[in-house]
Amino acid sequence: MSIVNYLGCNFTLSFSDDDSDDKILIGDFFSDEQMRKDVKKNFSTKYVYEVTSNEFGSIWFNEYYKSDYPKGHLEGHKSFKALCEFLDGHLKIGDYCELYTCWFGDELEDKEFEQTITINNFDINHINIFEKTLLVIKK
Repeated sequence: MSIVNYLGCNFTLSFSDDDSDDKILIGDFFSDEQMRKDVKKNFSTKYVYEVTSNEFGSIWFNEYYKSDYPKGHLEGHKSFKALCEFLDGHLKIGDYCELYTCWFGDELEDKEFEQTITINNFDINHINIFEKTLLVIKK
């Protein structure tokens, strides 16, 4: 199974080109249109996209993953910081977006954990992205 990250926004994003070297990619890597419709129930935003790190893949890190897979945990941190840089260029002051993470095929499941952060003022060591996590990112 694979972890999938969905990004909810109130603005439209274009899918990344297949040969893009951007750090953050928007597209349909694991999901299809129906999966993005199914997962939308966990979002308050208008649009839902699949998002991934070009370098490391899924954005996933938490206290348990850190102890079992320290390298993957640090890669998750790098990917998340790249996502925040990407979002900082798209969000206006007062806006927000949402990152939902789940196992591929669990899009109809309800969120189990929710956390809110401010994009330019967070301690990454206090963020946990588990499966079925909704992370609200405010600017």
